[in-house]
Amino acid sequence: INNHCVLQSLLKNCMTVAFSSISSDPCYNYESLDRPWRANNESGDYICDEHISWNGWYRLFYYGMNIQMPETYTCVDEYSCGTIAPLWLNGGHPTVEDGVVTRDVCGHWSNNCCYFQSNPIKVKACPGGYYVYEFVSPSACYLAYCAGKYIDMCSLFI
Repeated sequence: INNHCVLQSLLKNCMTVAFSSISSDPCYNYESLDRPWRANNESGDYICDEHISWNGWYRLFYYGMNIQMPETYTCVDEYSCGTIAPLWLNGGHPTVEDGVVTRDVCGHWSNNCCYFQSNPIKVKACPGGYYVYEFVSPSACYLAYCAGKYIDMCSLFI
């Protein structure tokens, strides 16, 4: 009976550790951000992300499809992504093995791909072939995070 209690206690502790590590992993604890106007092929109203109270991690979608931020000098067009100066990731996306990384963010304006050098964000690659982002308020108004590259989940398994 004593061994049974020790075993039961160990199992409870292991389960607590396992569940708490999953719930703290941003790959399993994020908010879905499905705002089609954020895509680099969208224009229209000019949104300002500076006034959003960003809190936690976000996964980008485009009409329910997995999508990621544009990266490394793709030079997203001005007046796209639903804003005047769209923000893109200055540096590549990480691999799963990299864990959480910090990346600089640039905003295209006045024919300069990195005219605005906004506040850095954190990015993590997740095992399911998607990315999560810890967004922060940009350094100025009429900057908004852009979603620009559709990820074909099927191509990950070919």
